[in-house]
Amino acid sequence: MIELSILTGKLLIFIILFSAVIGAYCTTIDYRIRRDLPLITRDCFCPSCGHRLAAIHQIPIISWVFLGGRCRYCEAPIPVRYPLIEASFIFYYCSAFLLFQNRPLTYIFSWYLFFSIFLLLRSEKHWRSLLKGLAILSVYHIVFTALLLMILAAESVPIR
Repeated sequence: MIELSILTGKLLIFIILFSAVIGAYCTTIDYRIRRDLPLITRDCFCPSCGHRLAAIHQIPIISWVFLGGRCRYCEAPIPVRYPLIEASFIFYYCSAFLLFQNRPLTYIFSWYLFFSIFLLLRSEKHWRSLLKGLAILSVYHIVFTALLLMILAAESVPIR
């Protein structure tokens, strides 16, 4: 049975936020890889009208719901796959955490494997961009791993 402590609850909130951001970024990387666009830019934009999106319109899942699945500027529909992919990342990361919470290195590796497989399946023949995307997401996961391990160490949780 899964035991939910206060620390587990706090970590779960942290993981939900992190996984939503990673899911959203994976959809961005997927779109940009397929169109040979730069993977790192300052701005996100609507693929229909090209309008630069405000930060408030980029909140994973929540923005899609509040915008009614449409672009704020041109009213073009935003495909439902975006919030579904973000939700699947949240579900997977939280499930992996709850299953492997006593083995942090195992679930960190499983998360890295999950987004790597996601990008591999979606990238087709864009290998150079795929490698850049994996490098970018690897940096996110290194920072996340460091934060997570520091939290666990501060709470004196054994790391296996």
